[in-house]
Amino acid sequence: MSVDDVRPGCPAWCVSTAAEHAEDDPGAWLHEGPAFGLLRTWLLDGPEPAFTATLAETVAGAHELTPDDLRQLATDALDAAMWMDRQSGAPLALRGESVVELVRRAHARATRSA
Repeated sequence: MSVDDVRPGCPAWCVSTAAEHAEDDPGAWLHEGPAFGLLRTWLLDGPEPAFTATLAETVAGAHELTPDDLRQLATDALDAAMWMDRQSGAPLALRGESVVELVRRAHARATRSA
């Protein structure tokens, strides 16, 4: 293992190297987490830790998405959101909830205009 691979204080899922962390602001490490298809997860670990996700480069620059792209993005987004909820200690009501129930609840909140 090289010096660049040593990442003291990182969560087990962090894939950032020590060299990448050396570029982080003092007291606020940016941990790169797992990828979920078209999305990459991140944790800005500081006084107020915050999880985020970014689009893969292949999607971020795209101006048009096919229906298949949108379905894949929706699936990846839900997977990433559920993973981030688990990592951040989201309320038990959200953890482990089935995709079907999440979709039903989203549809119930949605409004449609004619």
